[in-house]
Order: sequence, then structure tokens, then C-alpha cells
Amino acid sequence: MPKATRRAIPRKKPQQERSQAMVATLLEAATRVFVKEGYAKATTNRIATAAGVSVGSLYQYFPSKDAIAVELLRRYRDGLVELVGARLSTATPATFTVVVRDLIGELLRAEGINPALHRVLIEQVLRTSARKEMLGFEERLEAVLADGMRAAKIELRDPDLSAFLLVRVVLSVVQSAVVDRPKYKTPELADELTRLVVAYVTPP
Repeated sequence: MPKATRRAIPRKKPQQERSQAMVATLLEAATRVFVKEGYAKATTNRIATAAGVSVGSLYQYFPSKDAIAVELLRRYRDGLVELVGARLSTATPATFTVVVRDLIGELLRAEGINPALHRVLIEQVLRTSARKEMLGFEERLEAVLADGMRAAKIELRDPDLSAFLLVRVVLSVVQSAVVDRPKYKTPELADELTRLVVAYVTPP
């Protein structure tokens, strides 16, 4: 495994309550440092200081700031998969449009994560070699969406293919709006994306 890849992988998963609390403290401190000082100026020493621990303690769990960023994004995305699954589980053909609009709106608002941190994580993880550490998220989201559309009785020739297309299109647009064109990160964009999704899944 290349050294750069190893540096983007957390060293170990905390099992005990004390270790879990330590990791939570480090992640909260990293969020503050990434947002306040910017990713380029952030260092493991500064993150450890902000967390009130030694840098040696930090290195027990994370070999680099890249590994911390990967873990922050992974936790956010795990929450997204759960959110999408929960919302779609209650959808019906009559409510599908409203559910889709709400979910896209939450994606654009980056619910559950600091918007400035969200931008940092897209730039520093999803648009770098560290992205490979996030493999599997899109596929999990596709499975949840395909199951949700089946449960909602959305008639599609191939729900899995449709879910693949929709997930990739929506995530690409959302990420571009967050990083490249913040002026489009608006309710109007959520409305347009909803129209796109609903038109695609609505039989002619």
C-alpha cells in the first residue's frame, strides 16, 4: 500500500468508551481548526493542542490530518445513508416529490455538518487521492435509493440502473455547488434538481 494511502487511513477504531471519547474530542477539535485556519495551515500539532491532548495521543488513532478528514467525511456520509433510507422508507407515489425535495435541500444545506467544513472535505478528500478511502458510499446510497423507489411503487425498468444514475448526477451537482459555484447553493437549485429527478422517474 502506498505511503500516501496509508496516511489517509485511521490507525485503529476505538472500542472502549474512553477511546471513543478521545476520538470524538479529536474530531471536534479538527473541525474547529480546519474551519478557522484552513486545511493548508492545519497540522496535527494544532489539532492536538485544540483538543487538549498530546500529539502522541492523536497519532494513536490518526497518522495524519488527511486521515482525520477522511473519518469526518465518512461519519457524515454514514449519517446521510441512514437519513435517505429513513425518509424513503415512508415515501409513496403521492409524497415522493416532497421527500426528494427535502433530501436534496438537506444535501445542499449540508445538514449535520459545518458548511465550511463540508467544502474543505470535498476539496481535500473527494478531489484528491484520499477519495479511494471513501469507496462504497455511492453504492450504499444507490442501494437505499433503489429499495426506496421500489417500496414507493415508482415504476422503472431498472431501479438499480436508475439509482446509479440519479445518485451520481445529484452528488456531482451538489458537490459542484458547494465548492465551485456557491451562488447556486440555493433553494432554487434544489427545486431544479427535484424537477430533474421526478421527471426522470415519472413514466411518459
